[in-house]
Amino acid sequence: MKPTNRNTRVIFTQGGKGGVGKTEVAIALASWLHERGLRPLLLDFDVENTNKSGLQNFYPTAEKFDVHQHGTLDEFYRVCQTPDIDVILADMGAGAGVTTYHWFEDAFDLTQDMNISFTAVGVTINDAGSVQSILKWASNLADKVDYLVVLNEMHHPRNPFEYWHDAADVARFIKTFKPDVMTMSARVEEFQAELRNQTLTLEKVIRGDVDSDFFRYIKNSVRAKKYQRNLFEGFDAAAKLLVPINAAEDREEHA
Repeated sequence: MKPTNRNTRVIFTQGGKGGVGKTEVAIALASWLHERGLRPLLLDFDVENTNKSGLQNFYPTAEKFDVHQHGTLDEFYRVCQTPDIDVILADMGAGAGVTTYHWFEDAFDLTQDMNISFTAVGVTINDAGSVQSILKWASNLADKVDYLVVLNEMHHPRNPFEYWHDAADVARFIKTFKPDVMTMSARVEEFQAELRNQTLTLEKVIRGDVDSDFFRYIKNSVRAKKYQRNLFEGFDAAAKLLVPINAAEDREEHA
């Protein structure tokens, strides 16, 4: 495989626990990247997700990858050299951990030669097991990646996240890897359920590109804007971990 002088950022959701909002964050990240003028290549690694909440359901152009199949990682390296792609956004399934560890162990030197940088986006709820899944990934990925942690409040606004703030092993993770940390504010449960049931993104709700009586109410359009603004502010603060070096400037020069 030929090296490339183009910088590529690979962003991937991570964590071993399902249902914490990894795909939700990936969907919002895709919208945020598009808003910044970037064209992310979307990969859906969650082959174990059989319902309508996988990334490909929300973005049909996302490529489906099965990390358990032989040759999948070679295919991944191929897509990393897709022309005019600066960012690859991969939504990892809850069962993809071991294969991903091996991927970094075996091929990190190769990715360095390809000018690829990685950002692990760990999403956690206020649950010790959920937090531990992020720490387990970090124990394997170490300093091979940058880290962004998203504290998902779920249905409990102003959640104190006691374990995250008080646990000694979390403190060691923060001291060692210096992750950016943001909070995803809690959402109205009925709102989130309708997004999943209709496979809608916040962007579509904001644009009015929906066929749902629920989202025709002005209050729900306002909620969508509020939820997206909260996420985008967090991504803006962590932009150095999410955008390739000089990618935005290169887009402006060639516009």
